[in-house]
Amino acid sequence: MHNSVRTQATRFRHIALALILGAVSTPGWANIETLSSDRHSRDRITCEFPVKLAFDCSNWQGATRPIAVGNFRLKLAAGPHGKTIFVSKVRHGPDHNGSRFRSRAVVGTRETRSLTAIDLIGKALAAKGIRLERIHPLRRGTRIDGYYLEFSANAYDYLKQLTVLESEHWLP
Repeated sequence: MHNSVRTQATRFRHIALALILGAVSTPGWANIETLSSDRHSRDRITCEFPVKLAFDCSNWQGATRPIAVGNFRLKLAAGPHGKTIFVSKVRHGPDHNGSRFRSRAVVGTRETRSLTAIDLIGKALAAKGIRLERIHPLRRGTRIDGYYLEFSANAYDYLKQLTVLESEHWLP
């Protein structure tokens, strides 16, 4: 199969999955772009490539800053100006942020949880005047291991305020 056909098929699957999942509202203002696996392959990713991540990134662990958003716990790393954020390892957890983020219970795939957490992040930052402009899934085969998020302004300064300690995350 040619790379362009494979890329189109991957894009189609991603869009179809988003439509099927109907319960997950992907931010209407964000453009989801599935990039080719050549550029964003999990085997080739570092804190310098394909996007420079200057904050909370380890070449060994990936994103290292643990944050809590609504009922989700995830890790993030950021580019030098805070406009590019990499999120990964999205899990369910308790709501440490009070009523600022509220989500309905999400049961489903890792991708469903991730898109719901991204939606919560996008809505919270929109209230601060920062728009989520693009979402780039990081794929390893058919699995999505994380997302690059591109914002209209520095999102990192706000998101780092949501940091939680590892042990604190699972306390009732």
